Amino acid sequence: MSVDEMLARTMSASSLLTKREIFCLVAAVAVAAAVSEKSFRDGDGTPLDGRRRHIPYLATFWLPPLMLIFALLPCFGLLSFRHVLSVLFSVLVSVCVYDALLLTALPLLRRYVSARTCAVLWLLPNYLVLLANLNQMKLDRPRWVVHLPVMAVQAACALWAAGFCAVLVGKIAGHLRFRRALLRRARPAEDPEWLALWRKVQTDAGFPSAPYRLVVSPAAATPLSIGLFPGALRVVLPERAYTAEELELVLRHELVHISRRDNVTKFFLVFCTALCWFNPLTWLAMDRSAQDIELGCDETVLLDADEGTRRRYAELLLSAAGDGRGFSTCLSASARSLRYRLRSVLHPAAERRSAAALVGVLIFALLSTGSWPALVADSGAGRDLLFPTGRPEDYTVQRVAWREDWESTEYTCADGAALTGLLGDLELGELDGNYATRSLGLPRGKDGGLIVEYAGPGGSYTAVLEDHYLELFPDAASAPVLSDRVYHLREPADWTAVFSLLEAAPG
Repeated sequence: MSVDEMLARTMSASSLLTKREIFCLVAAVAVAAAVSEKSFRDGDGTPLDGRRRHIPYLATFWLPPLMLIFALLPCFGLLSFRHVLSVLFSVLVSVCVYDALLLTALPLLRRYVSARTCAVLWLLPNYLVLLANLNQMKLDRPRWVVHLPVMAVQAACALWAAGFCAVLVGKIAGHLRFRRALLRRARPAEDPEWLALWRKVQTDAGFPSAPYRLVVSPAAATPLSIGLFPGALRVVLPERAYTAEELELVLRHELVHISRRDNVTKFFLVFCTALCWFNPLTWLAMDRSAQDIELGCDETVLLDADEGTRRRYAELLLSAAGDGRGFSTCLSASARSLRYRLRSVLHPAAERRSAAALVGVLIFALLSTGSWPALVADSGAGRDLLFPTGRPEDYTVQRVAWREDWESTEYTCADGAALTGLLGDLELGELDGNYATRSLGLPRGKDGGLIVEYAGPGGSYTAVLEDHYLELFPDAASAPVLSDRVYHLREPADWTAVFSLLEAAPG
């Protein structure tokens, strides 16, 4: 490989890093704008009563189907299992760390930040799926590498998959059982006043032709909405009397949930919990996020409401204790969150803001730090990986150079067999995943690296040795049997031993 080709690949890698930063910034600004206070108010500061007042928090159905499709790609030969495993490991670590940090900061956030924003913060990991599908999000190097034996990785994958399936299937089955029990004896609402008020509330919110059906069920103890898809979604009322004002508050509450697709959001939160079922903090995060979704809904329903309306809403919360299992949203509050919801309803904090800037900073941090951790299954010794078409002694050293920044120093190697032996003794683990390292042709370590060009059976290739990485770049002749690869060293390179075999070339 020529130096010009190496320079071209390095420039390409620099462009990837720039694209990543730009993409993260654009995504952060877009998400921040979507949750800003201006999204809920007109130009003169008055609250909006139309559909924009009930905009969805975020598109929360991306992660589950795309992650499942992504995991199946190795079955069709489109991706390697190592690549999928590395990306999945990175997503799991990011979700666990993010949930832990958000749980720690939640008491402070609830004091100063609007409930709508707190609900949004739990959904930001949804954008981690972008790391698995966009080339613009590739990193040059992981920041943290975990080495595990292949057998340990296989056992961990089997255990994780069993737990993931058990949690997800169990939650879905529980949702279906609850839905069936709830709707088995349900009947369409027939009261003309109820139906007229339901049409009015939908029209005021910007949904005049929505297919949402209003039903009454003797099995319902509290008003709720259930269903993941519009055609299957039902707003269920218990068999009890409501005044017109109470019913309007109930219907507005459920319609805010529906317009924000909070039922789907709850499925997303369950999916994240199933992904990280081994982490107790993730289970706690699911409970806290469900609370914030309800608090955010209360906040939107009562936006600029008078004190009398707030009191009647609080009375509804006290009288609507019920069951909200499955992927449903209900008016009732759990015992753990009832006191907090009542305090927020009766004594709203006027100084709480949407904190769109905070959302932007967090989404930028979450995206830009994605793929920092990497999982490496140990592959073996260098002699088995670097010389695939013959024995190490069949390869000869053609050129040795030290490259740092844009400067290179040529060396001569008096004992090529000894240098090959040093490389062959390295313990290497193949690095795969969402990284751009395989497109490089020059050392990227801050202290430079050693370039060794080999010729042997089937063609030639270049090995680039850094402190913690070794990369292979074959020429066209050897490409069919040796592809661009990058390995992580279990132990840092022994430069003293390497340079003991080299001498600076004259001139």
